[in-house]
Amino acid sequence: MTKDEFETRLRNELDMPFYNYKGAEREYSEAEFQEFKAELLNDYLNYVDTYIDSAENDV
Repeated sequence: MTKDEFETRLRNELDMPFYNYKGAEREYSEAEFQEFKAELLNDYLNYVDTYIDSAENDV
């Protein structure tokens, strides 16, 4: 898939409509997509656990 297809799928599957992928203009495999998607979701969940939840508890 192309970079644009890669970005569109990430936006749709992770429900992140404003996500901008800054990767190279090249063809991506399904395995690369699944690996990147899992890493991005994990990073997002870690961010929420670390920063968002603790900020809510400070109030």
